[in-house]
Amino acid sequence: MTPDDKQPLQAKLGESLSKLKKVGARKEILGNDGSYVRAVIYHRVYANMLFGILASYERGTHQLTVADDDDAEMLSVEQVAPPKNDENKRQEFLEGVCYFGVFKNHVVLVPSRALGAKPLENHLNWILLHAGLLDKNNRVGLSDQIATATRERISKSHVKEVEIGAPLLDTQELKIETGDKGQQLTAFEYGGFGIDILRQLLGADKVNSMRLADAVDGNIEVSLKIRYKRSTTVKAHKFLDNIALAVRNLDEDEVRLKLAGGGTVQGSELKLSAPISIQARDGIPNPDDIFSKMRDWLLQQIDNKIIEP
Repeated sequence: MTPDDKQPLQAKLGESLSKLKKVGARKEILGNDGSYVRAVIYHRVYANMLFGILASYERGTHQLTVADDDDAEMLSVEQVAPPKNDENKRQEFLEGVCYFGVFKNHVVLVPSRALGAKPLENHLNWILLHAGLLDKNNRVGLSDQIATATRERISKSHVKEVEIGAPLLDTQELKIETGDKGQQLTAFEYGGFGIDILRQLLGADKVNSMRLADAVDGNIEVSLKIRYKRSTTVKAHKFLDNIALAVRNLDEDEVRLKLAGGGTVQGSELKLSAPISIQARDGIPNPDDIFSKMRDWLLQQIDNKIIEP
């Protein structure tokens, strides 16, 4: 959003959801064949906060099953299609679910492995653009909030080394039409932070010509260190501090800081997070319980001045 845009995200998103009342209007269709769907499947205002559930699924996906038979010599794998509901509507197996809450320009979320901050950020931009509340030249960015104490610790002691480590490959499965009776082949696209560094270092053509498939599941990691050896200038110290603050949006396991005054800061300390216990029935969380606890946690951070109002 532009700096002179005074309408907070909560108001913009609420207006977008009001315009796009039907779920069909809120479906973000992804993938080469349009089978991948991401949508806000539920939303409501609770105690002056806007809450919602973002879900993703692939149309027509079947689950693989195996019969648990201890007396059998071998087991066979079968596919199970999702059953229809009581209204005879086709159901789909969910890939991921992300519960989120928006208060003014603050966003709090309970992510899943498949749906986290980045997919939520992408979908919020899509839905705001789709509803006409954001133009294509602007964008909403979600940035992890650092606790005031951690920020002051970095500012006081300064950063001596920033270490970023990530898996070499992040594979994404692609479906490719062969043109032969509509047959599909499965291929993989190799990306991610680690391989991007290697492509910059060695050249994309050289890296892409390697047998990247041989590195899949090989537990290969890439590590990037930004540091000074003995001494540095005041301006360079500030430069390193700014890098340390900027990498907070990476996965917490990928980042570690060494401070000039001694000690380290782990990636988890660069993000505000806390575990919560939630009510669930048949493995399905109670949204009201999640939303209430998300609200209480966020307001506690504001009241304790850990984050700005």
